[in-house]
Amino acid sequence: MQINRKNIRLILVLFLVALGVYHLVFSNFGFLNKRKLEKEKKELLNEIKNELNIRDSLENRIKMLETDSLEIEKVAREKYGLVKEGEEIYAITKKKAK
Repeated sequence: MQINRKNIRLILVLFLVALGVYHLVFSNFGFLNKRKLEKEKKELLNEIKNELNIRDSLENRIKMLETDSLEIEKVAREKYGLVKEGEEIYAITKKKAK
C-alpha cells in the first residue's frame, strides 16, 4: 500500500478533528468541565440560600428578644430558671429504683 498526498491529508484532517473533539470535551474549557462547574455553582447557590435563611431567622430571633417581653420572659424561665415575684416553685423528683 502506497501512501500518497491524498492519504496524508486525510490522516492529518482526521487527526485535527480528533484533537478538536478532544479539546471540546476534555479540556478546561470543555463540555465535561462545564457540567462539573455548573453543578458546583448550583450547590453553592443552594448553600448560600440556606445560610441566608438561617441568618434571617437569627435576625428575627434577636429582634424578638429585644422587643417582645413575653419572649424575654420565656427565655428567662426556661434557660435561667427565673420566676416572677409571688410565684411558688414545686420541685418534682424521681424516686430512685432499688
